[in-house]
Amino acid sequence: MGKKKSSVSKRAWVIIFLLFLLTVISNADKAIVGFASVPIMKELGLSPEQWGVVGSVFFLLYSLSAVLGGSLADKIGAKKVIAGMVAVWSIVQFSTIFVSSFSYLLVTRIILGAGEGPSYALAMTAASKYLPKEKLGIGLTMVSVGGPLGVAISAPILMHLIMSYGWRSAFITTGVVGFLWILVWLWIAKEKTVTDTELATEKDSSQIVSNESKFTSALFSKNFIFVALCGFATYWSFTIGLNWLPNYLENVRHLSEGTLKIVVALPWIMITLSQIIFSTISDRLYHKTKSVVKGRIFVLGPVMLAGAVSYFFGAMVSSNILAIVLLSLGLTFGCITLVMGPAILVDLVSHKHQGKIQGWFMALTSLGGIVGPYVTGYFIEHSASPAAGFQHAFQLCGLILLVFGGLVWLAVRPKESENSGLLNANTSKVL
Repeated sequence: MGKKKSSVSKRAWVIIFLLFLLTVISNADKAIVGFASVPIMKELGLSPEQWGVVGSVFFLLYSLSAVLGGSLADKIGAKKVIAGMVAVWSIVQFSTIFVSSFSYLLVTRIILGAGEGPSYALAMTAASKYLPKEKLGIGLTMVSVGGPLGVAISAPILMHLIMSYGWRSAFITTGVVGFLWILVWLWIAKEKTVTDTELATEKDSSQIVSNESKFTSALFSKNFIFVALCGFATYWSFTIGLNWLPNYLENVRHLSEGTLKIVVALPWIMITLSQIIFSTISDRLYHKTKSVVKGRIFVLGPVMLAGAVSYFFGAMVSSNILAIVLLSLGLTFGCITLVMGPAILVDLVSHKHQGKIQGWFMALTSLGGIVGPYVTGYFIEHSASPAAGFQHAFQLCGLILLVFGGLVWLAVRPKESENSGLLNANTSKVL
């Protein structure tokens, strides 16, 4: 019986693969603006502070749409919400053909952010409903790594398009890919209702965990707030990597175009490998201890602190190679919450609230994406030199990772009775 519970069907793996492709496309869409930062800034005459605004406004409606998308998915199913979401952001990618001013660029970024806001939360929610908890870490990672892989795979392609055909060509290409993905998704993904047996199981589990599983109780709990703050730090780091790292390597470290095409993909490859490694370690610890603290939190906290140290020293060293390695490690370790966060949240609420709790998590997490890029641009424009500005920005990012990662490590303690009560509640309903 235990073996059957831990198995994952072939259809489930197909859906997880499609969700992996969803995160690939979503993050390639996000990354374009960073790869094209230099030509866009030159063409539109933008200052570093204005470019920081461009990076930040992407997340202006991101939080709201993440919450609304998660709640809507709980009501009508993830399949329809995901399809509509991808259609919105693909249309926006085509609209960049007409971008000719700072204001127009801001509008496209705001709408794109609104379209992509629910994507990660919905992907995590849909995937978690197919997976037994003993395989949750690696299963969610297979979806999550589409993010860094999307950037790594698309980096040389998008950079080639930008340098050869202009920056608008890269946006158009990702728009086409988005529409192709929708066709496959609508063809393969099927809605499935919850059976009476599954509802009875969930009802029994809800009775076991009592008030601890209520959504409002979990939402305002210390555990959720600290995990969300850790996500805030992660997205601060993540969006700096997307919006500013290529600019830093080109304008401060003065890497050649050929070298830049290779180097910009490095941190995203490292993120992919690290998420697979750390989620595998986490799953093994969780399987062995049956404890979310020992299996998830004691992995998340130290990795975040390692990212903080890497960021702090990354902009200080004189060697280009060492700077690339340290900043890549900072970005790599800083992104671990994107996997560990959703896995921890599965233990906080019952199955029926997963869409909402993941949506709220991404809503609060993405606030780091609003603040981080703008603060970085402000430092660059108002410091003695761009190099000094980047150094201050990277060290501030390291400090934020240190504080919030430390808080999670020291203070997040879900009740073990809560974990056992929810053990079987999240593997029933699918799309």
